[in-house]
Amino acid sequence: MRHRPDFDDAALARAGRALVQDIGVQDIGPVEPLLPRPLSRAEPRRLSRGAGRLRVLARTVAAAGVIALLSVLASERRLADPPLAAEPAAFVPRYVAPAVAPPAWREAAADRYRLGEATVSARTQPGLREDTLTAGEFAVQEAPYLRLVAAESSGPDGEGSLFVTLARRAAEAGGLSVVRTGERGQVSSRFGALDTVDATLADGKGRRACTAFRITVALRLEGWLCAPLGQLPEPQAVACTVERLAALPGADLPAPVAAMLAGPRMAACPPEEPATTAAVPAPRRAIRKNAARVRHSRPASP
Repeated sequence: MRHRPDFDDAALARAGRALVQDIGVQDIGPVEPLLPRPLSRAEPRRLSRGAGRLRVLARTVAAAGVIALLSVLASERRLADPPLAAEPAAFVPRYVAPAVAPPAWREAAADRYRLGEATVSARTQPGLREDTLTAGEFAVQEAPYLRLVAAESSGPDGEGSLFVTLARRAAEAGGLSVVRTGERGQVSSRFGALDTVDATLADGKGRRACTAFRITVALRLEGWLCAPLGQLPEPQAVACTVERLAALPGADLPAPVAAMLAGPRMAACPPEEPATTAAVPAPRRAIRKNAARVRHSRPASP
């Protein structure tokens, strides 16, 4: 910032003297420039040693009183609030191993059912009996293969879907597995409508096309039938095979089961032939020694 040449300390002094002469005031002396002065520094107030100790003691007592008050309020809150309930037990899925193991199976006499030339085995649990009838072998592709389980249960049926039943029964039959399932349907039989599903069963050596079935009446029947040479069995063949289930002579069966097996068979199913029919040869007619025999002569040559 540039200063005017006629505006300096001498000009200010002259202007001051002229002003004094004009107003009749004594000379105020030379004019000094105004300079900033440093302010005085405020000093903290010092307390005596006794007053400092009293102040520290008062603060300590106040803090202890606040802590004691908070402790009293917290204890009263705990007494007033009800106790929290125990945390619920963690959720355990149904497929985890149950706490109580199911009862073990016991072998039983296979003296109740028959089905053609099928072999029969039986096992029991408290309130449950299962008779398994098997005809043929899974590995022999040239012959039919049948597996039928007749279950007598005192409780309600809780087996789930037909696919679940098939998978469980296949695992029990020598470790078979369900590779694929196809069409589902129902087939009429003398026991009622059979629920069926086409399925491909497999083991470590091969596969077979089969039709699984299930029906729950007085007796729960479930299993499958496999036709020869990789073909699916006809629905009527499945129904007729199940219909051949019968009671052994003298078997002690529950009344509903006995009435179920004694019902008439469907006309579309041929009667089962006795197992001994094909084993006994037809008797040959004896030839008497004195019987006349016909002699064949050679024609005369020309």
